[in-house]
Amino acid sequence: MAYIIRREAVYYLNLKLPKHLFPRCHTLRLSLNIRHRQSALFIAASIAQRLHSHLSEHPLEDLRTLRALCSQWRDVTPQPAVQSSPRKPTEPAAITRADGPTLASLSKLYIEEGKRGGTWRQGSVEEVERALSDLFELMGDMPSEAFDVQQARLLKERLSRCPQYFGLRPEFKGKTLKQVVESGSTYKTITAVTVNNRLRKLTAFMNWCKTNGYMTDNPLAGMKVMAGSAKEARLSFDRTDLVVLLNKENLRQEARKHPWRYWLPFLGRATGCRLEELCQLRVDDFIEQQGIQCIRIDDSREGQNLKNASSRRVLPLHPALIDLGLLTYVESVRATGSDRLFLELEAVRGKLGHAPSKWFGRYKLKHSITDPRKTFHSFRHTLIDDLRDAGVQDSLIKRIAGHEDGAVTFSIYGSRSPLKAMLEALTQIEL
Repeated sequence: MAYIIRREAVYYLNLKLPKHLFPRCHTLRLSLNIRHRQSALFIAASIAQRLHSHLSEHPLEDLRTLRALCSQWRDVTPQPAVQSSPRKPTEPAAITRADGPTLASLSKLYIEEGKRGGTWRQGSVEEVERALSDLFELMGDMPSEAFDVQQARLLKERLSRCPQYFGLRPEFKGKTLKQVVESGSTYKTITAVTVNNRLRKLTAFMNWCKTNGYMTDNPLAGMKVMAGSAKEARLSFDRTDLVVLLNKENLRQEARKHPWRYWLPFLGRATGCRLEELCQLRVDDFIEQQGIQCIRIDDSREGQNLKNASSRRVLPLHPALIDLGLLTYVESVRATGSDRLFLELEAVRGKLGHAPSKWFGRYKLKHSITDPRKTFHSFRHTLIDDLRDAGVQDSLIKRIAGHEDGAVTFSIYGSRSPLKAMLEALTQIEL
């Protein structure tokens, strides 16, 4: 995210670089040689967009080269025309609209306050920063009061046309997100669910701006694209699907070089965990409690993130997983000195599940499961449906799935995990 600072009447670009690429120094500061604020914002936003595209293609570029490139881009970027006509003192609204704090500068304060107060987990910080990045790439920076209902509608429209995996697709090389969105090209766009998730993050930011007196109204309040329900977005697997997908010989063939391809489908089926929860498991997350072999879903270690507080839980291991040799595999990984169960997985945009999700999509198609509503997440739906069919109490199912149900679950079970009851419920499910 780019923002500007002023020193002795001259504006400077002060650009935050990705920490995982520049762990020692992740701030790039460059004089813009400009004294007019709006011109400085325009050039800073232009440089930030070009740098974002460059890093997508050259993630290992060194800081010195990046600084030289930014200097070149600064020198060749034309300055926008500046209106110098004086404003009438009787128009305070116009003065506030043009000279008030910009959304980019406010977003920096918003992120800093959220981090300082421990408002978000690390994964949420990245999601918020991603949503704000989309805002500035698609709309540019502007004074907070200039973002009105018309701008909000335009943002929703442009978000709806954003391509999937923009920074990773070779056909978008050298193009900005706004250029792709406005090109009229045909490509696979992000889902309505993703659009609404981004809008929710931006709505929260605008609410913060309004609460803190930087905006009169929040134009994004209540704005979303029409989408089907979550139940319609994902389907459970039927018995025929499960027989094919969990065929041990099929999975052994797939896992010759990648052990996670063997274990993740079984873990998904037997635990109902989200893909990211499984991909970030540590060997120390396999524990024994109350004499029961368990798996711990937590975010206490670096690189572990949870969807919400209810996702933090301890689950008994299904006996079938133990029979398959899961604990033996865990010990073999521990013997190598690795702390992560699937050390081979690398995060893409903060998600370890990127490669497994792509692989599973190919794997199911290979076995003639073509419905796009059947994904790895369908294992989660399948387990929940099976538990309900087996007559398991809904409150216990929510404990297993990591769904929020404070009023019911805790009144029945208290704060201690009912491991024996969960194990009895899971044992009813045949893998």
